[in-house]
Amino acid sequence: MERENVFLSDNDLAFIQIRLLKEKESILAKKKDFDSFCLDKNELSDPLDEASINVQTSHELRFRNREIFFLKKINKSLLKIKEGSYGLCEECGAEITFERLRARPTAELCINCKEEAELGEKNNIFGKTSKSLGKSISEVGITR
Repeated sequence: MERENVFLSDNDLAFIQIRLLKEKESILAKKKDFDSFCLDKNELSDPLDEASINVQTSHELRFRNREIFFLKKINKSLLKIKEGSYGLCEECGAEITFERLRARPTAELCINCKEEAELGEKNNIFGKTSKSLGKSISEVGITR
């Protein structure tokens, strides 16, 4: 379904699109060879070196995963620009302001829906899962 974007000017869309393309190019330019994550046994002279390298590799992988996630959001936003649906809230269908899109070009929710979603996440401690235990608080044994 192609729709004419009436609330963002052509200049606004061009500005956002250029910014998204620059972000995408920057991420793709950082692409690392997976061999850099493989360790040579000769590099591990003692347990401290091994632990240090493991921590460093873990951080690099985490950052790379975040970049890949962000790249997916960039591609989704670029597709929405192409289809003419960029800048519409996925929750309520309202227009997302240019100021918000300029600050966060991959925004999928208007500021009201985003604030509502964050408030819901913040107030729902029983639905949250522990990053260390992998269980919800109610599963750990804390009752309401």
